[in-house]
Amino acid sequence: MRHIMLALALIASASLRASNDDRVATRMKNVVFHLDKEVELRVEDLSGNLVRTSPGKPPAFDDLSSYLLDIQSARVSMTPESLTNLMNNVVFAGPDAPIKKLTIEIEGNELKQSGVLKKKIDVPFTMRASVAVTPDGRIRLHPTSMKAAGFISKRVLNFFGLELEKLVKLSAESPAQVDGDDLLLDPARLLPPPRIRGRLTGAWIADGLVVEQFGPSQPQHALTPPNLNFPNYMYYRGGTLRFGKLTMRDTDLLLVDDDPKDPFDFSPSQYNDQLVAGYSKNTPSHGLITHMPDANDLARTRVARK
Repeated sequence: MRHIMLALALIASASLRASNDDRVATRMKNVVFHLDKEVELRVEDLSGNLVRTSPGKPPAFDDLSSYLLDIQSARVSMTPESLTNLMNNVVFAGPDAPIKKLTIEIEGNELKQSGVLKKKIDVPFTMRASVAVTPDGRIRLHPTSMKAAGFISKRVLNFFGLELEKLVKLSAESPAQVDGDDLLLDPARLLPPPRIRGRLTGAWIADGLVVEQFGPSQPQHALTPPNLNFPNYMYYRGGTLRFGKLTMRDTDLLLVDDDPKDPFDFSPSQYNDQLVAGYSKNTPSHGLITHMPDANDLARTRVARK
């Protein structure tokens, strides 16, 4: 019996180590991520984990599909310009997309959206909408006013039973769905890779940005970097992480902004260029602190070093 219990304990211990090795804890502060299709995501503060998407393959910076970002708590935001690019180049990018040439602006505490409804005859429209969150964690854009063809108002459309749901047809696979007159956006499927997973708990407009809160605003047991002197950073701890030809086990990697006067401008597609232009230092606990220039400063950095 003792042998059986010992064997079960060893199996449980090995399973726990494998489970812990599947994820890399992360903390990010004051980072601007350059995602695909000219989309920027501004991260004020984020706590979560990188979770591998394939057995036996750890998260890798060179493969954005190798992991998903499991968010425990985060406050992020987007500019109207990034939202415009996201909607045109990702959400409504297909040839059969029902909405084209979308432009998004912020007026007060509402979004102003202008575009074209793709019908037998293209119909230009303008819509103002409030921003909120559904109980299941999706972004709800609720029209407060709408005009089609420049003069047909939302009141007239409703009189003829023409809700947005009847005017706009979306596939079940789309990250956007229509509920009556409301447009619902699924944040887990909305952004280009890496995929995200987390509970959206709030959304609002502030300072000309659309702000989103995932999880609690004050997370418990948030990861703390080994050096608190850097205001803008990305810190990765535990598990296995790959970047370039390097594999870091029991990861202890702190990426810091070489110019802390503004947010850490980071591009996943250019991270190696940022590494090459920066420098690294080992820590007494065998961790690594890497100083990197902002992605939008790379050209100037290269000229300065010639």
